[in-house]
Amino acid sequence: MAESLSINKVRFIINPISGAARKPDKIIELIHEIWKNASIEYEVKKTAYRGNATELSSEAVDNGTDMVVAVGGDGTINEVGRGLIGSDTKLGIIPAGSGNGFARNFNIPLNIRKSIELLTKPKFITIDVGKINDHYFFNVAGIGLDAEISAHFERFGFRGPLPYFMVGFREFFRYRPEPVILKLNNHAEMHFHPIVLSIANAPQYGNGAIIAPNAKPNDGVLDFCVLSSVSAVKAIFNMQKLFNGTIDELEEMQIYQSPAAEILREKEGYIHTDGDHYLESRSLKIKVLPNQLSLAIEDRA
Repeated sequence: MAESLSINKVRFIINPISGAARKPDKIIELIHEIWKNASIEYEVKKTAYRGNATELSSEAVDNGTDMVVAVGGDGTINEVGRGLIGSDTKLGIIPAGSGNGFARNFNIPLNIRKSIELLTKPKFITIDVGKINDHYFFNVAGIGLDAEISAHFERFGFRGPLPYFMVGFREFFRYRPEPVILKLNNHAEMHFHPIVLSIANAPQYGNGAIIAPNAKPNDGVLDFCVLSSVSAVKAIFNMQKLFNGTIDELEEMQIYQSPAAEILREKEGYIHTDGDHYLESRSLKIKVLPNQLSLAIEDRA
């Protein structure tokens, strides 16, 4: 249930290279225009390097800030959120990324002005956080094809939905599934050769792609979405299932819910957390951390 809380001190953290449009100064102008009469103390900070948003949000917590606002995409939200886990400081979102999956999951307006206005009078809900080895995620993590896409997209040089789909199309034909063992919360081992193994705290990646239709970010479990190899023809003809919330009807897709799991691979490889890629060991320990983050959403009362 959403609740109202008093907000007196806010820090906006802007990733100036997030998204396709990349107009951080215009966003800052809108923040000042909308917040100058809000009777709330606020400040705006730009990130300078990867990981800086976590430092800035942790600093805000130490300074008694009531809400930290992530201005960027899912990767920026992940960095900011990591500094807030377990604290009383709330997370606000101004979606300015390529896919904005996290914001879409919570119906946060994709219009920049509307999302800024929302934050002057928000409601708050508490959500779970996922963890894979030492990496936190708030939306979706995974291994397999989507982790490879994240790694190659980072090096593509252009942001936005079209480059992402271009990289995804190319990697679909390049990727060779590898064997993995999935062990859910001390249950029997399951063996797969997945093209994708996504771990979802919320339903969608971004750009409307829904990988876990029944995932809920406050139910105390994660959704483990295992997509076995599928032919290119079948993938193309069933692409709409990824966008209309029926991917779980595809026979090659199996979805399991669990608060914890372990994944074993033959060798180290990429993982991604909210779209950011990391090289990780062959053993992946995954768990949900219930009720770890308070999120600002729209007051629709």
